[in-house]
Amino acid sequence: MREALRWARRCLVGAVESPEVEAEILLTHVLGRSRAQLYAGADDRLSAEAAERLGELVARRAGGEPLQYLTGHQVFRRLDLAVGPGVLVPRPETEMVVEHALGRIAGVASPVVVDVGTGSGAIALSVGVERPDATVWATEVSPEAAAWARRNLDRLGAGNVTIAEGDLFSPLPANLRGAVDLVVANPPYLAAAQLAGMAADVRDHEPLVATVSGPSGLEVPARVVEEALAWIRPGGWLVMETWPGQADDLLALLSARYAEAAVHPDLTGSLRIAEGQKRPSDPVR
Repeated sequence: MREALRWARRCLVGAVESPEVEAEILLTHVLGRSRAQLYAGADDRLSAEAAERLGELVARRAGGEPLQYLTGHQVFRRLDLAVGPGVLVPRPETEMVVEHALGRIAGVASPVVVDVGTGSGAIALSVGVERPDATVWATEVSPEAAAWARRNLDRLGAGNVTIAEGDLFSPLPANLRGAVDLVVANPPYLAAAQLAGMAADVRDHEPLVATVSGPSGLEVPARVVEEALAWIRPGGWLVMETWPGQADDLLALLSARYAEAAVHPDLTGSLRIAEGQKRPSDPVR
């Protein structure tokens, strides 16, 4: 077992940021053991079948395939989400977006929440689990990603979450117009030219529809900012994920249409959480 771990680590050096950690994760996944169990049996011999499986996964990871696609899951806040090809892997920074969004409905009884572009369902299901009194709608344009979201919904049994397939707000029922307390979104926000400089797992494996917005990177975020106004009730909130290179432009878009527009840093200090409040005087469109 020790030699297998050393071998996996050597293969991953230069290919990933934390080869020792990822070697452990892959080996525990192959063996179905915890990290503690792995080291408790460090002198055990690896079976031929396990060695072959480990070799396959290490080669795929060294080639840039996301670690979470190989293990089939990603922990996100209180959830253990199923993920794989066709869906964006939820990131830790998005957990802070959820935290901020939950704060905006903390004083609202039985809030109505819409998660636009739900992907794996990370945001919608987190809100649904942590606010069981909420009614949560999650939209997703990609059939592949929507299938992952439904799989996670089925696993968690969050009866207050509904997944609707379609572009942005288009699949929502008409009776939600002007009645939503919170719209939250992690839209694609990369410019097309940025993709070449991204890590191999993002560039070559994760779905472009979830990462690249268009030539400027603002195409989809700008649509969310504009279209959300028709659905949010007066005084309700829009909370979005962004990145530092886009923060100023997104803030300008929000400031032109919303009150209390701001962009907040995440725990690393990066500008990550954009928000705005629908003005009480704004009509329902």
